[in-house]
This record gives sequence, structure tokens and C-alpha cells, in this order.
Amino acid sequence: MYKILILAYMIGHSPIETQQTFQLEGYFKSMSECKANLLLQNPNGSYEVMNEFVIAGGKKWDWIVAGCQNDTTGEEFKVYPKYPYGKPKELDGLNFSKDRLEV
Repeated sequence: MYKILILAYMIGHSPIETQQTFQLEGYFKSMSECKANLLLQNPNGSYEVMNEFVIAGGKKWDWIVAGCQNDTTGEEFKVYPKYPYGKPKELDGLNFSKDRLEV
């Protein structure tokens, strides 16, 4: 089974100190089904799943990396945010591209 995980940090705080991995509800039968759900976009080009995550979290959390993962096989697929208005200042100098998604 595949699940969606989101590595996030508390907005306005240190991403290193406040980072947390969230597992979204629901499981998927295949990586393609998980990816289709994860990559669904709003008309403005933002990812629907991340938009729902930020709103559900009371806009206290922002995502750093999100992805699909299979606990049995270790298979992963990751996406990273694009910052059309510039990277948030608390993320300057930090690179999360090699972090694994774990709960």
C-alpha cells in the first residue's frame, strides 16, 4: 500500500527545530494512483493536496517536501515546492532534497 507523506515546518519558525512529517489519511493500491492524487493541481498551478494540508493546519504549517511511499518496498516519489514569489526567508540556505519521508 502507498501513502502520502508531507514534511513540513511551522511557518515563521526554524524549519530545523519545527520540522515534522505528516501522513495523510488514506492509502493507495499503486504508485501511479498515489502520484495522481499527489500531483493533482488547482487552476492556479498549486498542488491540491498541499493546499488542503496548509488550510487544514490553520495555515500554521508549510510543506518542504511531499511524496508517495510504500513501507514494504521502500519505493518513494517526491515533489518539492516551487516558490514563484521567492523562497521563504526561514528556508534560505537549507536544502531538503536528500531528506527521506518517514513517520
